[in-house]
Amino acid sequence: MSDINTSVMTVTPASPFLGADVTGISVTALIRSPDAAVVQTLKQALDQFLVLRFQQPALTDDEIVGFANLFGTILSDRKNTEEMDSVQPSGRAELKVLSNATASDGRPVGDKGAAAQIWHTDGCHRETPNAYSVLYARKAPDNPPRTGFMSSYTLYEKLPSDLKKEISTLRAVFSVHNRSQDFNTFMAGASVEDEKRAEGPRHPLVRLHPSTNRPFLYLPRRRDALIEGYSSEQSRNLLERLWAAVFSLSDQWRVALQANDFVIFDNRAVLHNREGWESTQDRTVFHLALEGETPIAAFAPKTVAKRGRGRGVRPPSKSSGI
Repeated sequence: MSDINTSVMTVTPASPFLGADVTGISVTALIRSPDAAVVQTLKQALDQFLVLRFQQPALTDDEIVGFANLFGTILSDRKNTEEMDSVQPSGRAELKVLSNATASDGRPVGDKGAAAQIWHTDGCHRETPNAYSVLYARKAPDNPPRTGFMSSYTLYEKLPSDLKKEISTLRAVFSVHNRSQDFNTFMAGASVEDEKRAEGPRHPLVRLHPSTNRPFLYLPRRRDALIEGYSSEQSRNLLERLWAAVFSLSDQWRVALQANDFVIFDNRAVLHNREGWESTQDRTVFHLALEGETPIAAFAPKTVAKRGRGRGVRPPSKSSGI
């Protein structure tokens, strides 16, 4: 029998666009006595609001992992300490550390630094991208940077009709060579050769959500990503139009995560970004990724002829491993 009083749990919209605050429930109690009905209610709230925030007393690393486990299988998203040459403040291998802090021996704590990050979707370069992402703020600076959330449903719905028609059955290469999430690198960084941009899964630009059955815009992280049937130049021109829609959409929820704030969001249908902050101020956030499913195209594919004289994206060969 669960000791959770579900009658006092409330889900309150946090903005006119997306996001909600969950109150009246103890995350610790839910972890200790899992209640399938409560978890299902929270998943339904995620379908509706896309982002849920819990403001709780401090949680242990085991509790953070335990909460995430209620929503699916946790992916191993943390880089090896040897690769990062960094200090990991948690013994839980599932917890990826996003931090600009420095340990006493001079090594970084986790990764990512204090720079601003561009709008992106976690793990979209995978064959089966993350379904949900979890963020837990362990330590926040005096003036915490805001994390922005944007509905990919709204992005798609507000596209011009001709652009919707053009992308309806197109697939992009979600390169395994992810471009940096750093804002300046994304906007002005150098491109890479077509061979690297062609290494990765092909996902639909208009994806169907598996539980809401709604179409949404699904963008690769690389601004110079390739699109099947399009030349490199044509791919770039189309993606510039789609990114312009992202940058012009003001329907956002921007949250300054305080210490112990706990957020779970639908990583499929949400883009998120982050402001930069003063690098002398330490910030440490734990990140968890939850296993998802192979993206489904919202619209039936059609045979797309290669456009123009530029080289289009070749389909992957059986021996390529793509």
